[in-house]
Amino acid sequence: MTLTALWLMPLLGGALVAFLPPRLNFAPDYRGFQFTEKVAWIPQFSIFYRLGVDGISLWLLLLNAFLTVIAIAATPVTPRTGGFVGLMLAMAAGLAGVFMATDLVLFYVFWEAMLIPAYFLLWLYGEGPRPGWAALKFVLYTLVGSLLMLVGVIGEYVATGHQTFDLAELAKLAPSPSLQFALFFVFALAFAIKTPLFPFHSWLPDAYNAAPVPMLITFAGVMGKAGAYGFLRIAIPLFPQPVDWWDWRWVIPVLAVAAIIWGALMALVQSDMKLLVSYSSVSHMGFIVLGIFALNVQGQQGAVLQMVNHGIIIAALFLIVGWIAETMGIRDRSALAGLALRMPVMAGVFAVVTFAALGLPGLNSFVGEFMTMLGAWQRAPVLAVFAAIGLVLTPVYMLRLFQGVMQGVPVGPVPRSDIYAGQLSLLAPLIVLMFVLGLDPALLTNLMTSLGQTGLAH
Repeated sequence: MTLTALWLMPLLGGALVAFLPPRLNFAPDYRGFQFTEKVAWIPQFSIFYRLGVDGISLWLLLLNAFLTVIAIAATPVTPRTGGFVGLMLAMAAGLAGVFMATDLVLFYVFWEAMLIPAYFLLWLYGEGPRPGWAALKFVLYTLVGSLLMLVGVIGEYVATGHQTFDLAELAKLAPSPSLQFALFFVFALAFAIKTPLFPFHSWLPDAYNAAPVPMLITFAGVMGKAGAYGFLRIAIPLFPQPVDWWDWRWVIPVLAVAAIIWGALMALVQSDMKLLVSYSSVSHMGFIVLGIFALNVQGQQGAVLQMVNHGIIIAALFLIVGWIAETMGIRDRSALAGLALRMPVMAGVFAVVTFAALGLPGLNSFVGEFMTMLGAWQRAPVLAVFAAIGLVLTPVYMLRLFQGVMQGVPVGPVPRSDIYAGQLSLLAPLIVLMFVLGLDPALLTNLMTSLGQTGLAH
């Protein structure tokens, strides 16, 4: 019963949140958090245990719970499974705290809490020749980001006169533009490392390459969203005013476009299927950050929608390439061909996920990318044009991956079997969501609320 509870509890919690009563107000014009909790923690320094959810954090909480269940269900049973699942749940708990914290210090505490189990997962359960190096590189990058954020937390407290760490209140107590300039960049660097944005992404290929597939479902599907969420929840609302001589908020969307193009180009030249999907994640996260810094409703709603879409698609992609590599014994796409004749069910499922990843209309990624690009065009047409390069390259590398592995004359080892029924049952809910959110994205966008007291689009 103990093991059953490990997967059943997050599933039940996600179901309870999914069927919230209709009287709750998550309308776009509602300002504030719901289900708030507040307990005195260190009141002499105005630090409280504050939690709350709105129409943005709600969807990321659901994504976290949903993908955690998928990840645990995809974990093979071995003598080491207990420790692995325990660390996975600890990472999921930290991520949930990040999405619910409405106190800046508590946000920082949960931010650190999600990174610790991720490090031990890479170190203890990592794959490949150098999992220890991947874990060390990950922790060094994230440690720099965490220290920068701590500096920002202290700086914000001092700059606003030691009054509060409440995010909603801090948005009303913006320091002078010159101080905002400094504080924005320490927070932005921390979030850029975690997202990751170019050129702060170099920890990602090693970490994703070493991470076992069940870990990657949450690691890539949810944890990267924590950085984008930080931009949306903290960096923009708390520091809205540029200095007179320079609007420093332009730096981040330029880096986002660089991430879109760089990630797509790197994915294009990869022969390792796992690395190809990893670099595609860098590119797609760039679209999310670009939408956030469009600073308009279309771009930011599209970014939140795309956070959920990307989590669903990247989880399915890592499951598929992981199972193909396990079945065939190799991850080199150039050494494979013709698997559709040998694995027709896998080919059909892979085709749907490929079309979703490249933004085919009717599947979930299309509307999110369209909204982010529309928002980017309204703010900076030049950046939108360059970002469109990523839209052109995505079908190229995704179709090369699918066609190279599935089409042509069969080469390489003979697979032991097609996709198993258990594997198909893990992919089925992901594929259903690709169609549901592609055909009716308003399920998400209608419930998006403002950011605390500050609102979307600054």
